[in-house]
Amino acid sequence: MIRNPAKIHPFLHAATLMEKRVTTLLRASGVRHRQGLILDALHRIGPTSQRHLAKEFGISPGSMSSMTDRLLALGFITRNTNADDRRSDVLELTPNGLAILTVVLDVWQGADESIETALGPTKAAQFFALAAELCNAQGGRAPQHEDA
Repeated sequence: MIRNPAKIHPFLHAATLMEKRVTTLLRASGVRHRQGLILDALHRIGPTSQRHLAKEFGISPGSMSSMTDRLLALGFITRNTNADDRRSDVLELTPNGLAILTVVLDVWQGADESIETALGPTKAAQFFALAAELCNAQGGRAPQHEDA
């Protein structure tokens, strides 16, 4: 017997379609969507350790290293030895990183606008509020400064 599709299916499908659209729009910048999240986090919290970013994003240090290596190669971040703990590196946004973050934020704003166009302003506001609530309930939150 075939069961009815799960109610989450349209949400997952919509999220996949939106991520593909964002990926396509970011392609020319050389930055992937998740790397844009790293740039945004560095802008919000300032210089921080790679270990701390991995913890904040809930990913392995190796995965974070792969993402940051690409951003280093592109000149969007720097990695320096932590003066307080020589076993730790500190990542920091460069001026070029800040410039490309502006591109990322423009793409994200365009995605917001496409959702508002599709749903209308009232439903879009409800959607964004519910999405934030769901994200927080799943343990997702904006990265915090290491001392927070």
